[in-house]
Amino acid sequence: MSTPSVSLYGTAAEPTLQGARPESTRGRTDALCHRLQTNKDSRLNDNAARSTGVHFDELHSRFAAEIAEIDRALAACLNGQGNPAGHYGMLAYHFGFADAELQPLTESAYLPRGKRLRPLICLLFCRIFGVPQQIATTVMMAVEVMHSASLAHDDIEDRDAVRWNRPTLQTIFGLDQAINAGDALIGLVYRLLLELPSQGVAAAQTLDVIAAFNRAHLRMCEGQHLDLKCRYDDESGAEGYLDMVERKTGAPCICIGESIAILAALPEQTRTTLVDFGRSLGTLYQICDDVRGLFGQPTALGREIGHDLVLHRPSLPLLYACRHGSEALRGLLLAAPGREAPLSVDELGFVRHELLACGAGRYCRDAALLHYEAALTALNALNRDGSEIRTLRGLLDACLASVEFPN
Repeated sequence: MSTPSVSLYGTAAEPTLQGARPESTRGRTDALCHRLQTNKDSRLNDNAARSTGVHFDELHSRFAAEIAEIDRALAACLNGQGNPAGHYGMLAYHFGFADAELQPLTESAYLPRGKRLRPLICLLFCRIFGVPQQIATTVMMAVEVMHSASLAHDDIEDRDAVRWNRPTLQTIFGLDQAINAGDALIGLVYRLLLELPSQGVAAAQTLDVIAAFNRAHLRMCEGQHLDLKCRYDDESGAEGYLDMVERKTGAPCICIGESIAILAALPEQTRTTLVDFGRSLGTLYQICDDVRGLFGQPTALGREIGHDLVLHRPSLPLLYACRHGSEALRGLLLAAPGREAPLSVDELGFVRHELLACGAGRYCRDAALLHYEAALTALNALNRDGSEIRTLRGLLDACLASVEFPN
């Protein structure tokens, strides 16, 4: 298999906020926690996300051509796999390239799909550090396929019927086929990476990149294990949750930094900085997604609001609320699982009111700002300038701007 050719170049008072951070950034985060504690009510209004007005939609518009090329490369890769056509058609549906009858779609008719943030981050860093276009494309595709594999399995384990405002794989094709599709995507990741030697990457470097993806894969599975066993009344609380997020959501972003450092033969300190950025970005994104899952709008979120609570799935605001909220809210959170019906309008209103009353919104805001600034510090430590670095800063701003943190 050869990789398709594309033209892509052209409140912090809770001490557990700090507990999951690596030693290399703990000094920075301690200082940030102190600053956030003393200025937590006004800090958000002054941050760059509000002043620049950067949103994911703007990033998508700016990189529409690059996103189209990423999708084109992924679609060509799947189309080139051959038989059984139904099997690869299911993978194409998962990416939005085929309809529920497995009929290929034209680009203008692609189904709603993911943001392609990870390959865009990969593209930007490849441009910064001079990774050749064909190699960059291969790594970008591998990153997106690995992420998509995790989503296929995540939807099964979380019993999600809808993602991106359309039915998930298991909803249409059944549980067995959805499991198999996720497994196939994992295999496709390594098949893509095995193309690197034919693109001029040394064998030793290729093995190192495969090892980085393997580490990320295992860390994501560790994070999913912790996610599945987490309960609202776990003693580990926010510290344990953020450790889980670092594994599950941070690992793919860390993998991007490690892979580019290997391919560009970067110094160890630069590699460490890229890892710090990926870890903080992944955690920031998950915290914001947790808040969107309770305070967002269904059409923007692409799934049911409050679904985490219905499934007893942990999220940062709900874990905080179980420890600091009212007895009524704790009773709802700790009720026996098994509910199928979504939250009613009144129930969702009650939950939101109780989250505000106990300070969960402020706590999540402060946690997000902590990781926002840690990621920004890592970017600044690269000592690089140019449009790519500015875009990466804008992406951090967009993460914060994507959610209105309740006070």
